[in-house]
Amino acid sequence: MDNKALATEILKNIGGKENVSSVVHCATRLRFRLKDEGKADTEAVKKIKGVLSVVNAGGQYQVVIGPDVPQVYQEVVAVGGFDAQKPVEDDGPADKNKSKLSSVLEAIASMFQPIIPAITGAGLLKAIMALLVAVGVLDTTTQTYTILNTFADAAFYFLPILLAASAAKRFKCNQFVAMALGGILVYPQFISLISAAPVCWSISALTP
Repeated sequence: MDNKALATEILKNIGGKENVSSVVHCATRLRFRLKDEGKADTEAVKKIKGVLSVVNAGGQYQVVIGPDVPQVYQEVVAVGGFDAQKPVEDDGPADKNKSKLSSVLEAIASMFQPIIPAITGAGLLKAIMALLVAVGVLDTTTQTYTILNTFADAAFYFLPILLAASAAKRFKCNQFVAMALGGILVYPQFISLISAAPVCWSISALTP
């Protein structure tokens, strides 16, 4: 679902644009002030692909989107014909009542959401390759298999870099520095060094 379709579905299920007094966004959420909160179908909003959760507190109807919220907000403003507002810098009173576990899970979800398409695509390609090998259409010794396997493994091999970029965006850090740090984990010589390093401790060493 693209951002415009997501914005349209959200507005549709919160009572339409006529039910919205104003809308702003913070780092991860669309924050609506509704004229009549009873018109909002919260369960339907939660089921929309691209919506992580819904929080109704502090006089705001908050739809959790994740790090892509600025782009979705622009579409909400365009579809609804609202006046664009500056982003809210803090998460406001509603987040103070949220448990630490909920905050951690929300952060993890917002970091993984942007890279899910890459991981899903790689996994799907792996499944197709396995099927082709099973029926005898594809041979594991051919160059075709090697090339396809490279495509499928790339997303998983460079996962630390992808996660570093997504996490940096989530926590408003420098993405290039984060990607460089993530790159250390996949650098061949570093991997070889870790693999060849002798074991410095054992369970027996911890017991009398």
